Amino acid sequence: MPVITARGLVKRYGDVVAVDDISFEVETGEVFGMLGPNGAGKTTTMEMLEGLRIPDSGSATVLGSDVVLQARTIKARIGVQLQATALPEYTKVREAI
Repeated sequence: MPVITARGLVKRYGDVVAVDDISFEVETGEVFGMLGPNGAGKTTTMEMLEGLRIPDSGSATVLGSDVVLQARTIKARIGVQLQATALPEYTKVREAI
């Protein structure tokens, strides 16, 4: 059973199609990456999988949970590290979490 499944995900911002019918699966233990130029929809796709944005069409599951109907469950079970995330100097672990 895949840990991530995306089927026909679409996200629009007005007339701009940010994600256009993307489908893929990620299996347990698989290393998966998304490559593309700025504006290709990589971040928007991740935000849909994290439950932060609602797809305009299509469906996706993460760890067996629907990204729209069970977003809270997903948020409690995953962590995401963005490319430019940083903590202020001398921040204690307790303060960061």
